[in-house]
Amino acid sequence: MSYQLQQRPDHTVEINASFEPEEVEAERRRILMEYRRKVRIPGFRPGKAPLHLVQVRLGDAVNEELEEALSKRAWGDVLKNEERFEPISQFRVTEATIGDDGGFTLTGEVEVRPRWDLPPVEEITLPEVVIEISDADIDAELEKIRAEQGVWTPAEGPAEDGMLVEVDLKGEVIDGEGEDFSKEGVRFVLGHDATFPEIQEALTGATVGETRTAEREIPADDQDGGDAPKKIRYTMTVTSLKTKELPPVDDSLADALGFDTLDALKERIREVLAGEKRNERRNTYRRAILDRLEEGIDPNSVPDSLVKSVLRDELNNYAYAMAIQGQDPQSKDLDWQEISAKMEPDVRKKVLDELILEQLGEAWGIGVPEAEVETFIAAEAQRKGVPPAEHRANLEKEGRVESIRHAARIAAVVDEAIRRAGGEVD
Repeated sequence: MSYQLQQRPDHTVEINASFEPEEVEAERRRILMEYRRKVRIPGFRPGKAPLHLVQVRLGDAVNEELEEALSKRAWGDVLKNEERFEPISQFRVTEATIGDDGGFTLTGEVEVRPRWDLPPVEEITLPEVVIEISDADIDAELEKIRAEQGVWTPAEGPAEDGMLVEVDLKGEVIDGEGEDFSKEGVRFVLGHDATFPEIQEALTGATVGETRTAEREIPADDQDGGDAPKKIRYTMTVTSLKTKELPPVDDSLADALGFDTLDALKERIREVLAGEKRNERRNTYRRAILDRLEEGIDPNSVPDSLVKSVLRDELNNYAYAMAIQGQDPQSKDLDWQEISAKMEPDVRKKVLDELILEQLGEAWGIGVPEAEVETFIAAEAQRKGVPPAEHRANLEKEGRVESIRHAARIAAVVDEAIRRAGGEVD
């Protein structure tokens, strides 16, 4: 057998192989002898029928098996002989022919792992990232904590930004189709981005017992079909006003959060913010390195089989998140093709990132940091309250251990890339 490989720009390889008539005949004879042992032909004892009669009786089945066997042999020889050949999809035969002379030719294709000529990571200039934690950073975090610990208390008004306004609401469709509605005890925090501007404006300055109205145009991209409401009038009667009383920033605030003193709380805030800053710096370095390495590489050239695999996982995760939030992933209002199309560019970028990092890892000889894998599994087991060995066994059944090992290796490659580019790794 002989073969030729032709590399295509889309990271597929075309394989053209040919077998001499003698090789084809030898394989055909092997197949016929197998069939002769299994098939009964009238007038002959099992296994004694002439091979040409077996061919006549089972010709189509024999020819199909012959083509399959020769195709597998050709593919096996390619895998055996091509040391840097890394297929990432199944080998697909596109054409197979037995010629008049008895020879066999086939054409097939397979996606292979891309390889790029990358610039030296050592020549990449990393951006400046400030990770120091200032007193202002800590004060801002304390204000967030105060807001979380605050208590809503009744107020007389008038309503202003920051107040919690509770209303009995009636909605009237004044343009378009739809049913009027009403609901008691609807709450708005004035000045909050989640409240429609028209309602914000109408309720500002209101007092308890007062009725205010607001009209809202429904944006075209929020309208569900031609019969959807296009304009709604809201009638709102204020039933209560509340302001949030914030606790003082002192030891009592720290005590409510389980800390002995305010200084201890501040120190913990500093530790958390520092960790977030270091993680932000690492992500910034990672992105800067990959952007430089990927200059001139078209994400659309990434092998489709990898993109489809990751995209399928992303869609499954999206559907799961919807279900957790009480939304029906099977709803007829969802256009999964549109969702998939919107996700695909980011998925292609994600796949390209992974391929680049894998190539670097191989070039640098970086293996899997098994100790980190075990540490991760042990920590996850502790969070779930199960023995590490039991948790590992469950992960093995779910096929998640390999994904954890892969993530650990990629993380190690990122760390090495940052070091080579002159950055600090924590």
